[in-house]
Amino acid sequence: MDTPEFRAKVLVDEVTAVKNYLGSLSPDDFQKPSACEGWSVMDVVGHLVGQDFALRVTRGLQGDISPPEGAPAVAVHDEDQFAKNIFDRAHTTRKQHGERLVEVLSERLDETVAVFNNVGPTQWDTLCYWPPGPEPVRTLLDMRIAELTMHAWDIGSVLDDQYHLSCDSVAVLIDTVDRAVRRAFRPDPALAKPLSHRFVVDGPVATRRDIVITAEGAKVGPAGNREPDVTFQCDGETYVLVMYGRLKVYIALAEGRLTFDGNPALAVGFGRRFVGG
Repeated sequence: MDTPEFRAKVLVDEVTAVKNYLGSLSPDDFQKPSACEGWSVMDVVGHLVGQDFALRVTRGLQGDISPPEGAPAVAVHDEDQFAKNIFDRAHTTRKQHGERLVEVLSERLDETVAVFNNVGPTQWDTLCYWPPGPEPVRTLLDMRIAELTMHAWDIGSVLDDQYHLSCDSVAVLIDTVDRAVRRAFRPDPALAKPLSHRFVVDGPVATRRDIVITAEGAKVGPAGNREPDVTFQCDGETYVLVMYGRLKVYIALAEGRLTFDGNPALAVGFGRRFVGG
């Protein structure tokens, strides 16, 4: 599971699943609201179409980590503006391709699969352009899987209450939570001391992770030796849905998907500090 070659196979499986699922939807389904606030199902498809992973990896493998046309320079990266650009690009892409949007997504996904399948054994650490700073090809592969599967959940979860993430995608998503955490918690100068939250994740992809929130922001890492302020227990899917902002902490607690030991105020406060992943 930890090798990029295996994860490239996970991408193939997830692409196939998404294409088949979208192919089963009716025209009315595409107009329904998704789990992304303010976005319809078709808007989410537009967002996926607008992601240019194949281009960035191809350019990186050629030694070019400069911003593609229309992309911001790394030096001017701003998280809030980054989020707004994503929203605006999704709507622009939807209008651009119109009724062919789903067909174009299928083409883009096939292109991305082909690019990652052609990465050589010594090329996975090659740097590629990414707005916050260059990232290796292996990281872009994980991000491609995360973006695809999480947004598939945004669509599937509102149309089918039995929709779930695959075990393989959950395993990849768990390893990308550190990026979600960076975006989810903004700096808070009023925070007098760090707050440590441990997540004990059970199931096929069991792990233990500490999320430490400080005045400068937050970071995630393997569980340490120090006793945390709060310990949460959940399965892998719940963990990634919470950390990617798809499942509110108070709802997960009320439904029994998330339990905790420690200070109740800090447990609920964890969710209140969350901006979005």
